[in-house]
Amino acid sequence: MGVTQLLPFLAKSTRPCHISEFRGRTVAIDSYCWLHRGARGCAMQLAKNEDVDSYVHYCMKYIKTLLSHDIRPIMVFDGRHLPAKMKTEEKRRESKKLARKQGMECLRLGHTSDAYKFFAQSIDVTPEMALKLIRECRKLHIDCIVAPYEADAQLAYLNIKGFADCVITEDSDLLLFGCLKVMYKMDSHGQGQLVEADKIHISMKMKQACFTMEKFRYMCILSGCDYLDSLPGIGLRKALKFISMTAETNPNIFLDKLARYLKMPSLIVTDEYKQNFLVANATFLHQIVFDPIQRKLVPLTPVTTDVDYCQNAGEFFDPNTAFQLALGNLNPLTLQPIDNWTPTKGIVSDFSIWSQRFRFRSPPRRAAPAASASISTPLFKFETFDRAAIEASLAQHDQEVEKELAFYNMPPPASEQKMDVDSIESRESSSSGSPVLNKNPFMKKKLSKFQSTSASMPRVVSRFFSSSDGSENVDSSPSSVQTPESTSPVILTPDSGSPSEGISTLVECECILEVEDSVLLSVENLPNTERKRRSEDEHGGKPGKKAKRQPTIQEMFKKMQTR
Repeated sequence: MGVTQLLPFLAKSTRPCHISEFRGRTVAIDSYCWLHRGARGCAMQLAKNEDVDSYVHYCMKYIKTLLSHDIRPIMVFDGRHLPAKMKTEEKRRESKKLARKQGMECLRLGHTSDAYKFFAQSIDVTPEMALKLIRECRKLHIDCIVAPYEADAQLAYLNIKGFADCVITEDSDLLLFGCLKVMYKMDSHGQGQLVEADKIHISMKMKQACFTMEKFRYMCILSGCDYLDSLPGIGLRKALKFISMTAETNPNIFLDKLARYLKMPSLIVTDEYKQNFLVANATFLHQIVFDPIQRKLVPLTPVTTDVDYCQNAGEFFDPNTAFQLALGNLNPLTLQPIDNWTPTKGIVSDFSIWSQRFRFRSPPRRAAPAASASISTPLFKFETFDRAAIEASLAQHDQEVEKELAFYNMPPPASEQKMDVDSIESRESSSSGSPVLNKNPFMKKKLSKFQSTSASMPRVVSRFFSSSDGSENVDSSPSSVQTPESTSPVILTPDSGSPSEGISTLVECECILEVEDSVLLSVENLPNTERKRRSEDEHGGKPGKKAKRQPTIQEMFKKMQTR
């Protein structure tokens, strides 16, 4: 029933709603939806043609919920079948007949649960069932109206013309007829989902200025509805994509572009489909409904299309017959009398659609705010400003901005600068004489592990770098070794004169290998490794290991000379 998957498609345009939002207003109800839901509870009894009325009590429970919130309901019932839905009605009738047959078969086999499922699918609300509900509503002075054809168009007419502020139904087709507010899935507590026509553009991802109900109706017809089946492979998403791509409003023109725009070369749009599309569109626009004030049949909207396309929108018939049908006194299928109720028999209020003095029900007014105690209190307060102070602050601000801009406008420094050689030389001269200690500050600590030695030689030449004739030899006699008291820190440097041939000059450096301070040489100030080594030497070393002594520099030079 309706457009497939339309309600999930409109999820972004739907919001939770409680019926109390329409307090003091009027709502129109699709009665057959409630009758179908109520009949499911007694589906097996109805299939057996038993006389039950539990579906009436089910509907009255919802009606009393509306009355408890000061809401006036209008019950709308289906009338005659439209020519446009002959095929749809035949399919439904055949499927219900088959489901009832299967349910009877399951019941004979003793499968009660399966039989109930089939009976629920075979439910068909008859005019006699609707009449029972109408009579109960009359006892509570609730308006009931039987549509000349479909209840959907009649509900839309009551909503558009202001007879009802909202429509309660389960059929998604109501939006295609032009309903402004539709409430779906209402429960017995009055909670449901409200869809408003002015928010449909959100679900269609269109700007409100570009959205029209005509585009929405075209999209739904393309995706398939009760009046026209969809083309192969066309659903709501593809229909929306096509409607968003084309700016053409004439179906005869834009339907020819359908296959090209959707990149479906195998899709064929025939002339018959175009004709049926226009007929379905006219059925949604101009279906015949009953006006309770004029008490005659009228089209849902003024006819602006070709009359030939309105062939499935219904036919006009006798006004008296239409009035008796609307009151519920005639069987919609046979037009035979089934009741003789008239509005004058009951108490009819001015808000009833059957009243000769009908007037629209205005919503309750909110209480006016309490009057102010002081009437002389001014409504507006004016604040004065010192114009001179404002101009001075603006001028100061401009000056600060100019200073900041001047800073950013300064020329950048030169990219190439000359190297200051003097500063480099002064920096080299001020640095320490020992390049080893300058590069590695921990070297002094490492050298302190060796026994202190000193050399009195003003010149040290290694035999590995001397000439082949051996003119320069290193003096390694014991007499060359002096005591620390008689020597000063040694500077390893070549002679002041020019070096002899074959001997490379040495880099000037200074290395202090001895510390005279007894406090610094005490065991407490030694490194942990040195302290541990000395303690091991005193006590004979670790058990199982022989303590090793580090050779002095003097011994190392002697070994080198002996080689």
